[in-house]
Amino acid sequence: MSPVNLSPTAKAALILPLGLLSATLIVILVQLLFGTLLGLPSFGALSPVVQEAAFLLFCFGILAAVALAGMALFGQRLPVSGRAAPDAAAGAGLGVAALGTAVALAMIAGATVPGAGSETGVLLLSLGLVITLVQAGAEEIFFRGWMQPALQEGWGRWPGLLAASAAFSGLHFVVGEFDPLSLVNGFLAGLWFGLLLDRSGSILLPIGAHFGWNASEEMLFGVAPNPGAGNFGTLFDWDLAGSPLWGGSEAGLNASLPATFTLLALIAATASWGKRPSPSFRPG
Repeated sequence: MSPVNLSPTAKAALILPLGLLSATLIVILVQLLFGTLLGLPSFGALSPVVQEAAFLLFCFGILAAVALAGMALFGQRLPVSGRAAPDAAAGAGLGVAALGTAVALAMIAGATVPGAGSETGVLLLSLGLVITLVQAGAEEIFFRGWMQPALQEGWGRWPGLLAASAAFSGLHFVVGEFDPLSLVNGFLAGLWFGLLLDRSGSILLPIGAHFGWNASEEMLFGVAPNPGAGNFGTLFDWDLAGSPLWGGSEAGLNASLPATFTLLALIAATASWGKRPSPSFRPG
């Protein structure tokens, strides 16, 4: 199938609503499907771990497939540099360090308390890491691999970057994150991940950073969900308490000032990097 032949501006104007609509439909339809399945005795009897794994793999597998199909339709290539392993490892390290910084700020503010702990095993944690990698990878392929390059090519570096970040935050609204600070932090996270792609030319750096943040949030520090621990367990279990601005709400760290301060610092640092190498995401 030959790629659709459109001007960069027209392509960007088409991909933004198409991406938002497709992501929204995927999330809503998969939620409805699994809501129905939970009412069936056979599926409802499965363990919460299996139910969550099935939901996330199905939902984000479809999201990645739609993104790759969109890239093929519009003649785009996935932006990957020749430094795959170093990019992925560096990104994961940045994500873990970033989340750890946000947790440290919450601790300094006196907003953390020891949690009740959870049953943690190697198999559960390993499964959780795989699921988190699929989730983070799918979101990055969709927003930074497909949408952002097309939006930047059509509208310019910063307008395209900001539009893709807003779309990323919008998806979090669709999945039920209505807290205003949570949406702001979703936009800032999207902006940071987008800058990592913009400066490195490789999707693997933001995938690693996204994975490192999410994995350490749930399975290293145990601050998500708040309170309690996730189905895959956690090495350390901290709950966030007190003022919602410091994480003491059900939305937790993602709707907190420690996350805001950390992301703003990361955005400033990443934006100050040297010039972006020749982008590998141009249509070919």
